[in-house]
Amino acid sequence: AAGSTDSACRMVQPRKLAPRSGTVSNLTASQEQCYAELEKLLAAETELYVEQHANESQRRRLLRHLRAWSFDVQVALQSVRSHSAVWKEIGMDHFLDEDELQESDVMFVCGEDLWGRTLVVARPAALETNDGQDSINKARRCAFTFHRAIERLKPGLEQVVVLCDLQGASHSNMDRIFFQELVRCCGSLFPDRMARCIVVNVHWTMMVFWPAAQQFLSLKTREKVQVHGDVVPEALDSVLPNDHPYLQYLLSVRGLSFSDRLAVPLPRATTFVPRWHEALEADRAATSEVLCKELSQQEATNVLSVLSQWFACCSDRGKVRNAPAVTVHGNKQESARLVPKEDSANLPGRGKISTSRPWWPSGFRICRCSRRKPGAKYTSNVSMMPAFGGILYQAFGS
Repeated sequence: AAGSTDSACRMVQPRKLAPRSGTVSNLTASQEQCYAELEKLLAAETELYVEQHANESQRRRLLRHLRAWSFDVQVALQSVRSHSAVWKEIGMDHFLDEDELQESDVMFVCGEDLWGRTLVVARPAALETNDGQDSINKARRCAFTFHRAIERLKPGLEQVVVLCDLQGASHSNMDRIFFQELVRCCGSLFPDRMARCIVVNVHWTMMVFWPAAQQFLSLKTREKVQVHGDVVPEALDSVLPNDHPYLQYLLSVRGLSFSDRLAVPLPRATTFVPRWHEALEADRAATSEVLCKELSQQEATNVLSVLSQWFACCSDRGKVRNAPAVTVHGNKQESARLVPKEDSANLPGRGKISTSRPWWPSGFRICRCSRRKPGAKYTSNVSMMPAFGGILYQAFGS
């Protein structure tokens, strides 16, 4: 027996994926600008809310739509709206656990690939429908099953892998209504969610026409779809662990007759364990870390900027040197400049300057002379701690 997939494929440490362009942590300046534009357009017109929005950070979600359409903002905007509309139309928020398809159905979830991405197995030979409405319902359950595969993804992963096994499929399984509805739903609901689609056990006649057929596909789709005959090891060795249940199943039924294949049990569908909340928390933690880092950098910049104002020398043998203007939070305060001790007597409205403390920069005093503030009558006697407190207030605003 092929057995359960719950504990399979977890003994080997998943490989690390190379960063993809246009993802949260790998954006160019132009891509960041496209994201900002899309966010602004959505803010201008309220987006139709669906429950799935709460299960994923908005930034990650919108970037998926942008990547799917090569960062065309207007097309991505339509994609975002189409997603919510189709989600509501087919009632994705109202599916139940038992609506997820299992190993005996046309689609089911079976373990992970070498990178830890969920594997979705599609078996057209298992498709059985009674009428047109049954075809539509089965296609929508496939969409729900695909969604549950996505919810199994670990933090940092955004795509699943599809393995389409055509073994035993015939014209009787080619339900036009089913496939039309499946393409419509998945095309709107899951932009940039499929890492690759590997088709195995393809009949030799299709293999002949495949090179010509793929010319009608977009470059992005052609790069994701791989078509193979019955060379299962060559097709999957670089994608699935050697002990993956469905790989073992394919090898065990290879070369068997139809009746003998039926005697070999399929691997069980992977038990549903949602990981989306972990991914969401990881995104929130990463966002908080970035914000804290940016805030710390901004606070440091504020302190240095204010220090440059307070400690700028206002007198250099008659020359006035002003610190560059900066914008900081907090109440606006009068800037101060330091004056060489020997020059303080030459300042208009001279006043007595208190003796400096040992740690104060030698020969400098805080000056509030008329050069800094016209109309000032004397140079202030400023103690050290209030001055430093003023610096902190001006830098941090509290």
